[in-house]
Amino acid sequence: MLLFDSLHHASTAMSASQLGLQVAGQNLTNADTPGYVRETILLETGTSRKLGNGTVIGTGVQVSGVVQVIDQFLEERLRTATSDTAASATQEKFYTELEALLNETTDTDLSSSLSEFFNSIDNILNHPENVSYRQMTTEQGVQLANEINRIAGTVVETQRNINTSINNAANEINRLVKKVDELNRNISLLETKEGHEALGLRDERLNALSSLSNLINIKTTENSQTGSVSIYCGSDILLMDGVRNEVFVGARKESSDDMVMAELCIRDTMTPLDVRSGTVYGLYQAHSEILGSYSEKLNYFTENLIREFNAVYSSGQGLSGYSSVTALATVDKPEQPLSLSNLDFPIENGVFTILVNNKPYEIRIEVNESPIVDPFSLKPVPEIRGTSLNDIALAIDGITDISAAVNLRGQLEIKADNSDVEISFANDTSGVLAALGINTFFTGTNAATIGINQTVMNDPSKFAASNNGVGQNSDNGVQLAAMAVASNSALGGASILEYYDEIVSETMLAGGAMKSVATSNTLYQQSLQTQRDSISGVNIDEETILMMTYQRMFQANSRLVAVINEMLETLVNL
Repeated sequence: MLLFDSLHHASTAMSASQLGLQVAGQNLTNADTPGYVRETILLETGTSRKLGNGTVIGTGVQVSGVVQVIDQFLEERLRTATSDTAASATQEKFYTELEALLNETTDTDLSSSLSEFFNSIDNILNHPENVSYRQMTTEQGVQLANEINRIAGTVVETQRNINTSINNAANEINRLVKKVDELNRNISLLETKEGHEALGLRDERLNALSSLSNLINIKTTENSQTGSVSIYCGSDILLMDGVRNEVFVGARKESSDDMVMAELCIRDTMTPLDVRSGTVYGLYQAHSEILGSYSEKLNYFTENLIREFNAVYSSGQGLSGYSSVTALATVDKPEQPLSLSNLDFPIENGVFTILVNNKPYEIRIEVNESPIVDPFSLKPVPEIRGTSLNDIALAIDGITDISAAVNLRGQLEIKADNSDVEISFANDTSGVLAALGINTFFTGTNAATIGINQTVMNDPSKFAASNNGVGQNSDNGVQLAAMAVASNSALGGASILEYYDEIVSETMLAGGAMKSVATSNTLYQQSLQTQRDSISGVNIDEETILMMTYQRMFQANSRLVAVINEMLETLVNL
């Protein structure tokens, strides 16, 4: 009887060694498979039994299962680190792209264009009678406007590409969550039915979760009874007990312009997904904080450049005057006060002067937005009064030798009554000329729309460098040239050149800081990956030793079977 027990012990040991060899071979063949988790067999002593004489003996070895060698807490930390690394790497990528766009390490950057533009005005001061220098300034202005347009357009195009990437990420998130849900069902079915871990399916699920953590921040919990995994993104549930919450792409307005940012939302609740890390979070930050912030600063800078330059320029005169002028701005209701006309640039109480053959005629502009008190409700109400566009047209039309009217498009038109009359403008303290686009150099209102007045481009002699009449001096040009380095209250006391340099410096510093964060996150992720590999990865040397161990175990038990067989033959032959 004992010989048969020993034969059973040897048989179970041989079966265990065979399974051990198979598991070691499985590990070796998947040593380079991404996401593969090393497997191991669990051996335990068989239940002891008592003989008739009271002696207790063992029943050999038995395999209790084949399991993955995995640290679930480490896996969770690694997924979090993967999300953080993806977020910072994405932001670093867009900082690098923005730095390349600004091109500040070369002579073809916006800073250089600004300097060259204002330097060209200095050349006019040295040669005020030479039209070619005014033409050069106009060309430098065109180049400056084009450079600002190019940067603004590229930023917008990049933001649109980011929206596309967010949309693609939504589809990928839904695909991965659906895949995990299907794997959950298969794992639960196999493990409940067979009582062993569904190892290959678990590997596949781990890979899906890793890919998901690269997109968004996730936390997971595993049901110990069914083996299924629940997925959370921040405070939002993506998957729980077979119930999936799909995401869709909504839109969030980022600023006062028309640009919107794509945003992941929970479809059932129509609320934004609680994204705090991952590639999607990096795309959010790139759209709003990196590109959006730079775009806002560039627009503010450009708006001030247009407004401040035109405010000075519009009070000047060139080497020649106008025979006719049409305002660039349109007014929907020319009969209403200009303060209600939503002009792109502000106006205030003041005057401007029209020069007719250098003879001055003053036009007064009144803006009154102070509230009056309703005697019944005692609440302030707006006082609707002030100069309208029709009032300006009527006043100008009363000047000898010129005519003025508001055309059907709502633009002010001023014309000389005969070919001997030359019109120019001066001494605008109201800002109305710049606001209406009369005698201005720059057109547009922001980085996307800035341009040069076509009238000056067609006739550079009209560049307004004088302030004492047509072709009289270059004093207005002195003020225009000084704007490059003069303190500007609208820019916080910085000059135009200093303010843009500050924008660039802030961008470069932020990019450098993000590079450090990305490097730190990458190193941390790599350290966790190394820990994970030391636990769950396949070490070829270790697996080879295990194969040799199981081989020796099989050989030894084979020898035991042979010995028992000899003993049984001896007993039979007695």
